[in-house]
Amino acid sequence: MRCGIEFEYLIVDSGGPEPGRIRDFSNLAYEEIRPLLEDKPGRDDATLATGDLGIRSGYWYLEGDERFHDDGSFRTLVVKGVEIRTPPAPDVDRAIRSLVGIESQLAAVLARHGLGLAIAGFNPIRPRYDFDPPLNAWEVAERQRDRSYDGTHISTLSYGPDINLSLPGWSAEHSLDAARKLNAYAPYIVPFSFSSPFYAGILWDGLSKRTYERAAFRPAVKLYLAPEMSADGAEHSGLIHPARLPGEVGRIEFKAFDAIPSVEVLTACCHLLEGICLATDLTQRSETPDLDLYRRAALAGFADAAIAEGALEVLGKAQRALRRAGDFRAAQSLESLEASRDQKTTPAHDLLGRYFRHGDLYSGRLGAATVSGRT
Repeated sequence: MRCGIEFEYLIVDSGGPEPGRIRDFSNLAYEEIRPLLEDKPGRDDATLATGDLGIRSGYWYLEGDERFHDDGSFRTLVVKGVEIRTPPAPDVDRAIRSLVGIESQLAAVLARHGLGLAIAGFNPIRPRYDFDPPLNAWEVAERQRDRSYDGTHISTLSYGPDINLSLPGWSAEHSLDAARKLNAYAPYIVPFSFSSPFYAGILWDGLSKRTYERAAFRPAVKLYLAPEMSADGAEHSGLIHPARLPGEVGRIEFKAFDAIPSVEVLTACCHLLEGICLATDLTQRSETPDLDLYRRAALAGFADAAIAEGALEVLGKAQRALRRAGDFRAAQSLESLEASRDQKTTPAHDLLGRYFRHGDLYSGRLGAATVSGRT
């Protein structure tokens, strides 16, 4: 199964008077940070879409809220962090290696300017994101027209990976069925990624502030089909979106995970998604999010009996599906998730442990040897 990964990071000070300080829309201007990141790989990679504004070019780019003038011309980007995206890879393991390699290059570029990368599912310091200045008439109309802006007040504070999977030879109907299946089972598996137990600089009431807030506004799954097929399919499924490039046709994008602070867990979660897509005995399908179930998961994780039971079913059936497909290494990788479910732990529990010992509010980058998350 082909795989590509997009991964959002916090930007932090690596030195200076406040090492570990989070740099975002409150203290980092787009015009200041953009030139520092322009020398980057992947600019000529034709397998990746660049978007209308050209901001999303190459293997990394700044992420945030796009703001416009009254006439619709681009004004600035309200920076929340930086995103890495890998080119499509033949399998999960190669996509992970690509991500870590690009991360190392980006970290080296940022280090030259006293900056670094950090991982958390939700900005642990900022209590809110307000439109400053307020949206003008053109922006209001554009956001009413384009639903991808829904929940910007949450997405500008939240961080996660987009896991992109596709299987050559799958029909549009088969891919849509897999997308609906992922949408149905997402609340049971998102705790494996939880990494946002903080809000506004203090402990939050649960394990994933991101999941609790995001589920009401943002999609968990998207399916990209050829434009002529997506126009018809969109009438029957809100999961379907038009592919921007031929290589995107059939791409299933899973967006519900928190930013995962571990290569091992990220790899296992990618393989779990593969197993769910392949499993023929997972019977639930969904077009809309189960907000109550997401919020139960966000608050209690696997300590909620329904979430733990659902995760157990998904793990077992995904693991068997991977074995039937002959991917025994992928099936074995799910054992770490089984242990997490059995012990009722998540990455948020590890982060909470470091918080109580050292005051950490976030984790270091995937390839980092140490963690320094105090701010």
